[in-house]
Amino acid sequence: MFGRIAAGLVHDLAHPIQNIGNSARLIARDDVDLESRELFRHTVDRELMTIKRFLDDLRNIAKPRPVERFSMDVNASIAEIVEPMRPEGERQGIAVEARYAAGPLIISGDRFALGRVYRNLITNAIQATAAGGKVTITTERASDQVEIIVADTGSGIPAERLAAIFDDFVTTKRRGLGLGLAISKKIVEQLGGRISVASEVGKGTTFVLEFRRTKGNDIALGQAG
Repeated sequence: MFGRIAAGLVHDLAHPIQNIGNSARLIARDDVDLESRELFRHTVDRELMTIKRFLDDLRNIAKPRPVERFSMDVNASIAEIVEPMRPEGERQGIAVEARYAAGPLIISGDRFALGRVYRNLITNAIQATAAGGKVTITTERASDQVEIIVADTGSGIPAERLAAIFDDFVTTKRRGLGLGLAISKKIVEQLGGRISVASEVGKGTTFVLEFRRTKGNDIALGQAG
């Protein structure tokens, strides 16, 4: 287990650290123009945020961070995560689409914490999908529930591995710590929701988040964590 964790740490941290090092060296060169220098600076900022999120995940495994619950619109919270992630899908030849239920879908949640869940699920979906495939994020109103569905046309997960998919340090990837889904499940459950998964090898995987819908009149929108 120690060897697995050590290898996972190296895998998950090596790429962003390498990008930071390369960008820092290029910024320091005298022959780099201002536009390129700004691009490298953005790369450093982005990768530092990636490392910060990773370290936050490690801390959250040991001591789960309390979430704050405010009235929030699910459609708006998903849009602010999906739109910046479309270019990542396009670079890999994958279409990232969002389909929103009409009208606001109000739940009592933590906007920042749920943003991490959406980002984890969409990132995993993109990584599991080959060029020419599709990742679809859908919101639905089901009676007194709100459903958020993240589906991909990727490689799928073998049935024997699905039961442990949300456990700490379990991953379907070749390398890495496998904290993303474990953290996502903890966040969803802290907010009184439920997360489930269905998958078929060679056809894709679908994650479904379910939360109780609220009227949202008692707490102002936009105050979510």
